[in-house]
Amino acid sequence: MMAVFQKPPLQLAAVVCVILVLTCYFIIFYNCPGELIKEEVPSTQELRLAPLTTPPSPGPCTCSPGSVLLKDCVPKDQYEELVKRRAKEFQQQKARSPSELSKLLFALPNSPLQYPTQGFTVRPLTPTLIPGLALHAGHRSSYKVSLHVSKGILTTEIPSEGVKIQGHGETKLIIESSSLVILNNLLAKVSYTSTVYHIHTGDLASFQFDKHEAVFPITIKQPQVPVLYDMGTDISSQVTITTKTFLRYRQLKVLLNSIRSFYSNIEVIIADDSFEPEHITGEHIQQYIMPPAQGWFAGRNLAISQVTTKYFLWVDDDFVFTQDTKIEKLVEVMESVPELDVSATPSCPSNRRESWRSWMMKPRSTSSEDLGPEPTPDDADHELSWNTWNCSLTAGRGVCV
Repeated sequence: MMAVFQKPPLQLAAVVCVILVLTCYFIIFYNCPGELIKEEVPSTQELRLAPLTTPPSPGPCTCSPGSVLLKDCVPKDQYEELVKRRAKEFQQQKARSPSELSKLLFALPNSPLQYPTQGFTVRPLTPTLIPGLALHAGHRSSYKVSLHVSKGILTTEIPSEGVKIQGHGETKLIIESSSLVILNNLLAKVSYTSTVYHIHTGDLASFQFDKHEAVFPITIKQPQVPVLYDMGTDISSQVTITTKTFLRYRQLKVLLNSIRSFYSNIEVIIADDSFEPEHITGEHIQQYIMPPAQGWFAGRNLAISQVTTKYFLWVDDDFVFTQDTKIEKLVEVMESVPELDVSATPSCPSNRRESWRSWMMKPRSTSSEDLGPEPTPDDADHELSWNTWNCSLTAGRGVCV
């Protein structure tokens, strides 16, 4: 009789134990999901950020039959040095171009939202992933975020189930999911595409979750092809001298003679708006005749527009070069600090300056006898240095002072 009544209590105890275990697991699973599923609410360090994307590179260049490659036209003994100079020039151009405002920065989740605060740049009409989008929020039954832009459309990956997506391919994108991991995975795949072609504009993106909202900028910009100059091996391939003249051919000839005394092959560009132009001849001299009396600014713009070297040296037509004139020194400064646009030099005492400039500026009606003998560079070293050291060497990017 004892054996008969002992079996049911044992079975009953086993059933009760199973029920208790299942109940405990059920309670822990639903009330403490972070303990069992660690990836459900990832930390900031563990959150998978979208990789920084660069615009797609163009495909390989193909040339039609009969095309001529320019590199094949360069003598083989010069090609290697040319490639090295070009590589150096490209590095200097990159050092000159970046800005602190172009660096990609992220706002870490002081609020639940994580997003890029600056530096997100896209090409016009080109789909680009928005890096760093993420949501950091406590456990809840459902997560819902929205993104809104005005000059483009938003897209993301379409999952098979478990997620609601509204506005795919439109200006406003809404994503809702019961899983924070899935939501962040979809945010990492959100792309922005501008809808109107513009080489340099911008958009503002609004990122919302509950009562939290963040706005971040999107720069829409067509990349610019870098302008690279072949610096060559001497100063004549690096610098062009530019000047503007008006009714002062005698002073201009003094300038040209002084230049040729120290730089025999350097290119000189002259903008001339005199009433009765006098043709200036000589090797490496370009004279551009303008309509009369157009003014200094028009002449300067014309002269600079014809420069093909990396730098140009702007001088007035009454300047004179001396043995102290060292354009190479200015080039060294500009090359050592690629961010510079203009390099200039100090002046000499004003009393020496006035003596020379008074001769150069006397009225044209004064007879040659009253002027006395025409001075030469050797007769006015101090004044020539003053004139020379007030020259400005300017990078060939359309800037002149």
